[in-house]
Amino acid sequence: MLKIDTRDFGEIEVEEDAVYEFPDGIYGFEEDTRFAIFSRPIEDVSFLYLQSAQHRNPCFLVFEPWDLYPDYRPMVSPEDLAACEAESIDDLIFLVIATVHEKAEDLSLNMKSPVVLNPKTRKARQVILQNPDYQVRYRPFKRDGKAGDSC
Repeated sequence: MLKIDTRDFGEIEVEEDAVYEFPDGIYGFEEDTRFAIFSRPIEDVSFLYLQSAQHRNPCFLVFEPWDLYPDYRPMVSPEDLAACEAESIDDLIFLVIATVHEKAEDLSLNMKSPVVLNPKTRKARQVILQNPDYQVRYRPFKRDGKAGDSC
C-alpha cells in the first residue's frame, strides 16, 4: 500500500498497482509524473479520481468515456501507443477529465485529450486524439437533461 496526501480526502492509501507513471506529466502539470487512480463514494454514487502521488494537487475527477459518450471511438497515434508501451489501443484504459461547475448539468468532459493507461506496464499519458470531431468541453447533460451538448 502507498500513502498519498490529498487536498480533498486527506491521507489515503492506494494499492501499488493503482499508481501509473506519466513520464510527460499531464497538460499543465508536467512536474507530476506519478498519479494514482482511486474511487470515493458520494451519497449513492462512486466517483473516480486521478490524484498526483507526489503532491496534494492536482486531483482530477475522471470518467470512463463510454459511460457518458457510448459512441466514443478514440484514435491514438503510434507515438502515444509507444509511450504507453502498448501494442494496440485494446491494451489501454481511457479516462476523460471532468471540469466541475456549480450545477451538475454544466459538467464538461475533455473528450479530445483523454488520459490513457496501460495496466500491464503502469505507463500512462494524456494524449490528443487524432479524431477531429471530439470536443475539449463536451457537456453530457443539456439543460433539458438529455446527453450530447458540446461547447
